[in-house]
Amino acid sequence: MNRLSRIWSLGRHHTSPVVNVVKLQGIISPSDGVRGPAASRLLNLDRAEKWLTKAFDKRLSPVAVALCINSPGGAPGQTEQLFRFIRSLAERSPNIPVFSFIEDVAASGGYWLACAGDKIYGLETSLVGSIGVIAPSFGAVELIKKLGIERRVHTAGEAKAMLDPFRPEQPAEVERLEELLQGLHSSFKGAILDRRRATLDQNSPDLFSGRAWTGQQGLQLGLIDGIQDMHTFMREKFGPHTRFMLCSERRSTGLAALLGGRMLLGGGGIEAAAYASAAGFAKALADEATARTMLARYGL
Repeated sequence: MNRLSRIWSLGRHHTSPVVNVVKLQGIISPSDGVRGPAASRLLNLDRAEKWLTKAFDKRLSPVAVALCINSPGGAPGQTEQLFRFIRSLAERSPNIPVFSFIEDVAASGGYWLACAGDKIYGLETSLVGSIGVIAPSFGAVELIKKLGIERRVHTAGEAKAMLDPFRPEQPAEVERLEELLQGLHSSFKGAILDRRRATLDQNSPDLFSGRAWTGQQGLQLGLIDGIQDMHTFMREKFGPHTRFMLCSERRSTGLAALLGGRMLLGGGGIEAAAYASAAGFAKALADEATARTMLARYGL
């Protein structure tokens, strides 16, 4: 390539539209007390604030911000904080449109985050929706009796030991819990309606039931605006030379992430592949355990 061609190529590259990309992935939860690789699988405002601020930085001249979402939900408070922060940035930058792209799942709080986008797109195989609140627990009254354990709880305030799993459920306490859940569900529905009222099929009796839907079903219900992936959509909208700048940190994967970043394998081949497969399986089990713990704890 001669000098003039290089200059022309650099100039064209420089003027190519830029889409700033933020990956919002993982269980939505505060990371207090969580360290190492497990912390990188949690999503909260403390982690994402710098990513989102960079994505909306006007000095980078983005033509759009793309939120790539892969989350089953989590803590209601963290979800609302993230949603409000994204919307505040978007409102201060009205010339930068925000698009949400659902990858595997945007359920419950993950779908609430997706609604921070001006438009939402997913894949046919994505899972979307699950607009509901859950508060799972357990009862171990008979177990501690068999073990000969006496439960002792002292409180100042009659509701401080509400729904203690080591004593029988009280109807009045269950009623108070249901009031809390209805209040959280109302806030969740309100946020969704505020952003999606014009597109949602509000005649569907199951829309706010907590059910999850495929991307195709979500499109019919108005939960998403189309079936599309980020790269194809953005290049169709802004041109084939559109570039993508990742503003969030890359998630660690594989054996290095599982073992806290220490690389133990020196070579490749069958042995390395076997280790990688085992690590992937172990990571999947760890992710599942973390997901169940966090959803049981927070329930959105």
